[in-house]
Amino acid sequence: MKTADKQFGRRLCPGLRIGFTLIELLVVIAIIGMLLAIDMPALRKAKESAQGVVCQNHLRTLALSNEIYASRSDQWYVPIIDTTMTPRGEPTWNSNLVFREIVGLEDASVGSSYVLPKEYLCPSDRQSTEAYWSQAGVTYENFVSYGYNLTDWGPSSRSPVNWSGNIPAGDWACRFRAGQIRSSAEKIMFSDAGDIWVRKAGADYRKYWDQYGQDIVKYRQAGMWQPVYYRHKEGVNLAYFDGHVDFQRKENLFAYTDPAGTSPDSERNDQLWFCIAGNRKSPMP
Repeated sequence: MKTADKQFGRRLCPGLRIGFTLIELLVVIAIIGMLLAIDMPALRKAKESAQGVVCQNHLRTLALSNEIYASRSDQWYVPIIDTTMTPRGEPTWNSNLVFREIVGLEDASVGSSYVLPKEYLCPSDRQSTEAYWSQAGVTYENFVSYGYNLTDWGPSSRSPVNWSGNIPAGDWACRFRAGQIRSSAEKIMFSDAGDIWVRKAGADYRKYWDQYGQDIVKYRQAGMWQPVYYRHKEGVNLAYFDGHVDFQRKENLFAYTDPAGTSPDSERNDQLWFCIAGNRKSPMP
């Protein structure tokens, strides 16, 4: 607008102002801030939901790959751990070369056979992006996001074997066989986790998750090496032995019989965690 036009406009409209006052700018900024505050929770929820979907797809891939592995291995699923394979450097499921090939990781450029590429990690996993545990000068890297169900092989099993989370000295295999899982649609195969395996005891959210979250060092200090992580809105994604995947809140994955939480609900927990003793075979043929 030319100077003469501005002066003419002021004569016709004495109250006309050119530009904004500081107060008006602050009001606009405040309105924008309010709109962002309203939208951010929705955006955050959308992001969390998307991360959960990606995580479930990863678990579905692992479960399907395990079924393919079993079809090639006389119906034996990939071992949770197999000390007969230790000389070849692949004692656990995530480092098993045949299983990795089925998953599509045979050409993956990773620093360790225990490590999965970033695209295979849970997007909500804040732990598997750094070396987290150093002991006697050795840094242990288990960047996998997911754990294989070890419950039927641990001291909490109803028919326990000589297994307590440590690799035995002799040749020994720890695995399940397809077709022998009781109620396979209800039995956990893989789960959101803080290490390569999970146990029912590690699903006790009041004792572990509610205290430590994703701080794996604190789990180690508490003697828990097979924790379940409830990193999806206080819940967990699970892959079952029949191949399907779902989401369970922590209260459903580890149940209590009383409000004080002093005793586990055996029926509910066993429904999810326990298979049958006939799944055990040692050593691997």
